[in-house]
Amino acid sequence: MSYRLSNFIGLGICAGALVFALLYLQRELGLESCPLCTLTRFIFLCLALLFAIGWILNPRPWLQRLLSGLNLLLLIAGLSTSLKHAWINATATPDCTVATPPDALSALQSITQALSDSCASGTDWNLFGLQVPHLSLLLFVVLLPLVWRQLRKKTRRSYFN
Repeated sequence: MSYRLSNFIGLGICAGALVFALLYLQRELGLESCPLCTLTRFIFLCLALLFAIGWILNPRPWLQRLLSGLNLLLLIAGLSTSLKHAWINATATPDCTVATPPDALSALQSITQALSDSCASGTDWNLFGLQVPHLSLLLFVVLLPLVWRQLRKKTRRSYFN
């Protein structure tokens, strides 16, 4: 698979996720986005921009690796955000309180409580039994091998140029 094709596939996945979230979930169903959903959408937007730059420009090998490295960092941030969001949805009680681990710091507990008030309440929509954070996590996992392959791709050396 070429570098340009893998960027096109990544751009399509990210753009599809953003269009689905904005047009269907937000406009059609009227679901409000919580802070973690907004952060996930921002990560998808940044990934889409980097994939678009790689697809349109098809830069030199060192810039390809730089773009792939930035994509990998964004994917790690997206994976951790989606995991945190899924954990908040899984541990939320009906009164929207989240069970925090006993060894957590007090600042982390206050942040988790503030996020859980708005993130645990909108868990009524699902697709095939998966909620929005699970679907985002699945998309990040699908993008991970694509970006890893871009990062590990060997460059061709021309000894005659």
